[in-house]
Amino acid sequence: MKTAKDVLLEFLDAFPIPAKAAALFAEDGTLEIPYLESVNIQPRAEGPREIEKFLATLIAMVPGWKFSNIKILMEDKNQVFAEYEVHAVATHTNRKYDQLFFGRLVTDEHDKIKLLREAQNLLNTARALLKNSIDDIPRE
Repeated sequence: MKTAKDVLLEFLDAFPIPAKAAALFAEDGTLEIPYLESVNIQPRAEGPREIEKFLATLIAMVPGWKFSNIKILMEDKNQVFAEYEVHAVATHTNRKYDQLFFGRLVTDEHDKIKLLREAQNLLNTARALLKNSIDDIPRE
């Protein structure tokens, strides 16, 4: 039996391969990044197929995506809270994507991800990923 920390580390390592990372989610598992909605990006994906599509889109934009500086801040058997970083370049904008994530991962009884909820600095996201940088952030 894996701990939630084991599953998180496996997910972060598998992230550059969307099918492998998405396979770690339960059929009803959810990836939520709530604040993405403020930069016009869908903030929630549910189920391995939808999560795989979402991750594939991110990897297409930032192919050098690799998590580093992983710090486990809290853990128990079925949940973990951690922070982790990404330092890469968004190929479609040719801008640096330097990001600190905070994530809470909850596993189910089959060691699958039930929920991964992350937060990040959306200004860094907008600067790197949006065509017109922060000018593309909706004003309302």
